Amino acid sequence: MRVTLIVIIGVAAGRLAMIGFMTPDVTRRATLAAMAAGVASAALPSASAAQATEPHHSTAAPQPAAWALPGAEAATEGDPEADAVIDELVRGDQMVVANQVFHAWTRNDQPVPAQAPAVLRDFLQRNATLTAQERATVERLAGGDTIKLIQSNMEVFTMAEAFGGLFAALADPLLAKSVWGAQFDLVMDIGRRFSRTMNTMWDMLGTTSWAPSGNALITLVKLRLVHAAARHVALSHGWDRSRDGMPISQRLKVEELMYVGAYNIQLGAKYDVRPTPRQADELMATMRIGGRLLGISDRYNPQTMEQANQVLADAAVNHRAASEEGVKLAHNMLDWMDRKFFPGAGALGASMVRMMDAHVADVLKIPANPPLDKSVATLTPYIFRPAYEVQQKFPLLASTHAQMFKIASGIVAWYAVDFRDYDLQMPTGRR
Repeated sequence: MRVTLIVIIGVAAGRLAMIGFMTPDVTRRATLAAMAAGVASAALPSASAAQATEPHHSTAAPQPAAWALPGAEAATEGDPEADAVIDELVRGDQMVVANQVFHAWTRNDQPVPAQAPAVLRDFLQRNATLTAQERATVERLAGGDTIKLIQSNMEVFTMAEAFGGLFAALADPLLAKSVWGAQFDLVMDIGRRFSRTMNTMWDMLGTTSWAPSGNALITLVKLRLVHAAARHVALSHGWDRSRDGMPISQRLKVEELMYVGAYNIQLGAKYDVRPTPRQADELMATMRIGGRLLGISDRYNPQTMEQANQVLADAAVNHRAASEEGVKLAHNMLDWMDRKFFPGAGALGASMVRMMDAHVADVLKIPANPPLDKSVATLTPYIFRPAYEVQQKFPLLASTHAQMFKIASGIVAWYAVDFRDYDLQMPTGRR
């Protein structure tokens, strides 16, 4: 069994190593200038482009009265509702029971387990719901072309997250410090963190994720409390709010959401995965629902692709810098790949990070490897080609591909955590 899984992971890692195209000598200035100029427009059509090229009915909610780019103020704000729940659970010494509830509560239509402490039960019952407008949005997604685009290119989006979004987040010193401050997952159990990160994305993008039998709602609401628990742990162990603001602040939550969403779609454009204006609109509406469920304030939660791109450009220009925590976490991940998959997998991973975003690799002190980097960049176009067009001609392939990917991803996640069950749990502060 182990040999079989090693072969599966080895083959997958070999294929997935060939991600992205960016020459190693791209400069920081050129990279950031390209971001700020809207390089994402190739993958994410703007509202004006959508109107000019494809008439459609917007799936996004009405524009809020005002949207603010998450900045200095947002960096001091947490999630008061979720934070209050964690504070009460900690005071009542009920975190272990709360995590047992998390383990048992796994379906969108499943009642909150009876053993849940009252404060937790109330929070989960109130927050694991969709408005009528949100329900209409996810139903359109489930029955439309957008989910076909996603499912036919899940390998691309998965590797964009694994070596794009996950590492880009560590290039923000405060985001890296938030993870390190919790002393949870990436620090203590990096394989489990990898598994949870990928499963969270898969939980949102499955063909039935938002249906009663799915788990998108459950996953996102639980993740909101995981963030609150990590915030509590960091604040309890010396986090300096006067200097660093709030751990996993509103700014950082928005940034993280954009790395899982808009940023990975930008990276997907390197493999010619390009949403139509209608698809981009549906994806943005879905990301906004995810942000609301994660506890992002409406005033900071991006609703348009222009706003999403602003967040990403601002993060690249103003919130990237080398940090001890970020560098250690990034290299822990690459070292884990060497140990877990095969010797040399970490070097392939390093090339993937560099191909995704050379500036992120530089910030995380991931050295260039010109021969390997060039090989990865050269082979990339031949490894990943969008299957969407093929699946349009042969619709049965779409569901088959989705099922195969679901099985394969489950095996990968299981293997990544040494055959332990995938389980989203809150850090308790015990070290």
